[in-house]
Amino acid sequence: MSCPNFGALPLSRVQDFWFPQAFKNVAQASKNKTFDNDSCGRIFEMFQIVAITTTRNMDPNDGDSKTPFREQEALPEGRLTKWLAFSAFVITLASFQFGYHIGCVNAPGGLITEWIIGSHKDIFGNELSRENADFAWSVAVSVFAVGGMAGGLLSGWLADKVGRRGALFYNNLFALAAAALMGLAKSVGAYPMIILGRLIVGFNCGLSSGLVPMFLTEISPVNLRGMLGSLHQLLVTIAILVSQVFGLPHLLGTSERWPLILSFAVIPAVLQLALLLLCPESPKYTMNVRGQRETAEVALRKLRGTDDITAEINAMQAEAAIVGEQSKPSMGDMFKGTLLWPMSIAIMMMLAQQLSGINVAMFYSTVIFRGAGLKGNEPFYATIGMGAVNVAMTIISVWLVDHPKFGRRSLLITGLSGMLISTILLVGALTVQSSGVDHPIASYAAIGFVLLFVISFATGPGAIPWFFVSEIFDSSARGNANSIAVMVNWAANLIVGLTFLPINNVLHQYSFCIFSFFLAFFIFYTWKYVPETKGKSIEQIQNEFTKRR
Repeated sequence: MSCPNFGALPLSRVQDFWFPQAFKNVAQASKNKTFDNDSCGRIFEMFQIVAITTTRNMDPNDGDSKTPFREQEALPEGRLTKWLAFSAFVITLASFQFGYHIGCVNAPGGLITEWIIGSHKDIFGNELSRENADFAWSVAVSVFAVGGMAGGLLSGWLADKVGRRGALFYNNLFALAAAALMGLAKSVGAYPMIILGRLIVGFNCGLSSGLVPMFLTEISPVNLRGMLGSLHQLLVTIAILVSQVFGLPHLLGTSERWPLILSFAVIPAVLQLALLLLCPESPKYTMNVRGQRETAEVALRKLRGTDDITAEINAMQAEAAIVGEQSKPSMGDMFKGTLLWPMSIAIMMMLAQQLSGINVAMFYSTVIFRGAGLKGNEPFYATIGMGAVNVAMTIISVWLVDHPKFGRRSLLITGLSGMLISTILLVGALTVQSSGVDHPIASYAAIGFVLLFVISFATGPGAIPWFFVSEIFDSSARGNANSIAVMVNWAANLIVGLTFLPINNVLHQYSFCIFSFFLAFFIFYTWKYVPETKGKSIEQIQNEFTKRR
C-alpha cells in the first residue's frame, strides 16, 4: 500500500496543535520517509482515532500556526433525559450536605454556647467563662473549613482511585459518623464531640465540593454542561435556606431540639447511599481512566436515552488516546508546562469567589438589618428572605449559563461588577448610618445593597468556578486540578473567616473596601485571561488558553 504523505503538512502546523508526541513523530517520519509501508496501516489507524472527532480542514500553503482547527463532526446536542436528571439529583445530594452544614450553625449558636458552659463543668468540674465558651463554639464553627481543606485536597485522588461514584459512596460514611457525633453530643454531655463532628463533616464537604462538580461535568452533554454543573451551587443555596428555616425558634431552634438540626445530615447521606447504586459511573472516567469502553458505552446509552452515541464515544476515545500518550501528572506537575496556565486560572476563579466577601456579607446581614430598625426575630426572617433571593437568582443563573446570548465569562464579569458596585455603595450607606444622625433611607439602602450583592454573586461567581475547573482539564489532570482548586477555595474561606472580625474592629464599615479592591482586580483578570468554555471541547479550550496567554 502507498502511505499517505502526512509530511505534506508543515511540521510547525502539527506541532503547534494539541497532538500526542507520538503523532508528531509520525508526521516527522512521514516527511523524512523513514518508515516502511507495512507499518503504515497501524500508523493510519492512530491518526483515525483523533480524526474521527477532530478532522482538520487545513490549507497546506497556510503557514499560520495559530489558525484554529475546524471540526468536521460536531457532537450532537444532548437533552435532559430522565436518567441524566435522576443522576444529577443523586449526585447533588452531597451538595445539599455541604450547604446545610454551612448554614445550620448560625441559628442555634447561642443555645449551644450556653450548653457548652454546663457540659464543660460536668466533664472537668470547673466553670467555663462565657468568653471561653464563645471561643470553643467558634473553634467548632471554624474547624469545618480545616476539614474542608483536607477533604478538598484528597478529592481528586479518591475520585481517580475508586471512581466518581465510589468516592461519593465512601464519602457518606464520614457524613454518618459526623451526624452521630453531633447529634448525640447533648445526650452524652460532651461538647468536644461537636468539634470532632464538625471536623469530620468538613472533610466530607471538602470531598463533595471536589467530587460533585467533576462528576456532573463528566456525565453532561456539552450543551448542558454549564446548567448541570451549576446544580452544585443551587443545591448549596437551597440547603443553606433549609437550615436557616430549621433553626427558627418555633421549629428546631430550641434548647431541647437543636441536636436534631446537627443530626439531620443522616437523611441525605442515607438517601444518597441507597440511590447511588442505581446511578451509572462517569463514562469519561470509565473510558479514559479505566480503559473500559463497553462499560462506558452502556453508561452513556443510559444517560443519553439513545443508542446513537457514536460521536460522543469516539470523542472520548480520542481523548483517551491523547491521555494514554501522557503520564498522569503529579501535584507538582500541575504548576509546570502547559498545565501551569489553566491551573493558575482555576485558582484565581476560586479566590475570586471567596475573596469577594460573600460569606462576610451573609454574616453581616443580621447587623445591617438590626440597624435598619428590625426588632426581635425580624432580622432572622430577613436573613431567610435573603437566602430565598440567593436561591431564586441561582436558579436563573442555571438557565443563563448555557443560554446562547450569555457565557461563563460574561456572567462572571457581570456578577463581579455588580458586587463591586454593591460594596462601594454599601460602605457609603453604612457610613451615613453610623454618623449618629437618623437617616432611615440610608438604613434601608444598606439592606438593598446587601441584596444586590447577593444577587450579583448568584449571577455567576457563585456557581461557575465550581464546574469551570473540570471544563479546562482533560481526564488525566482533572482530579489533581480539582483537588488543588477546592483546597484553595476552602483555605481562602478560612482566612477570610479568621481575619475579618479583627479587621472590622479597626476599620468598621470600611473593611468592605478590601473586598472592593479584590473585586476590581478579579474583574480585570477575568476579562483579560479567562477563556470562554461554553459549548467547547477540551481541545478548543486549550487553543483559547494559547491565544490568551
